[in-house]
Amino acid sequence: MMPGGTKQTFPRWWQGLIILVSGIVIGLSSCAAFLNGLNFGGGANKYQSLAAIFAIGFFAGLGIALAGFVLMLIGIARAVVNAFRPPAPPSLIPFGAPVSGAAGRTFEEAPEQRVLRQFQMVLVIFMLLPAANVATTVLAFVARPNSWHILMLMVVSYVFSQVPYGIALARTRRGLDRLGIAIAFAASCVLVVEGFLPFAHASGMLAARTGLFGWPSLFLIGHAVVAGYAWRAGQLAPPEGDDMTLIAGSFAGVVAYLVLVRFLEMNFLPFFRR
Repeated sequence: MMPGGTKQTFPRWWQGLIILVSGIVIGLSSCAAFLNGLNFGGGANKYQSLAAIFAIGFFAGLGIALAGFVLMLIGIARAVVNAFRPPAPPSLIPFGAPVSGAAGRTFEEAPEQRVLRQFQMVLVIFMLLPAANVATTVLAFVARPNSWHILMLMVVSYVFSQVPYGIALARTRRGLDRLGIAIAFAASCVLVVEGFLPFAHASGMLAARTGLFGWPSLFLIGHAVVAGYAWRAGQLAPPEGDDMTLIAGSFAGVVAYLVLVRFLEMNFLPFFRR
């Protein structure tokens, strides 16, 4: 139990990081042992039982590392959302409980606030996935000479691609904001549609097409999940005028913005690849 009677939330980001590193160590050590067994005295036939154990250890390490990565993302998202949201009103804080920290935010949380928290966490998680992709690509480019211009283009491309989700996260800081939710919904729908267009494969975000996490299906599923949570949050948000006008305006703004970003990417990409 944490101070103030609240339970400790799991996972914390550092717990996920420990699991991730442990999985990487287990997987790499098992792979190295398996390869050494193949090259040591007679090949795999002499070491079939050990080779099977090392192979199982390698795949188990991959599974542990994947689970740790997911838990680390969830932990980071929780920490960001808890730090991002304003503290609860004094009437919701029990006597003697600390005002700062998670206790003041999670005590007697209304269903609307719970849905808002889940929506914000999903936004943060799927904003971090391209960041992880950029980071792994940066590691691949570090050893290459004169690759700073490609790295800079990737970082700039990533930042500009996350602007719609960033606006939605900022607008929902103090509560369910219909415009912010509409922008997130429009951005996720437009990005899903763009992923299925043939010409988008050549003009898509550079940072999302390279790196360890650069799987198109992963990003499409992520945007679809954001759309689902945005729709759920929008049903609980207080009305703000005409919903159809709000959604249509959000779609028009997101489409215009992403077309501009893709145009700039395609015009600056040949320059940065010289």
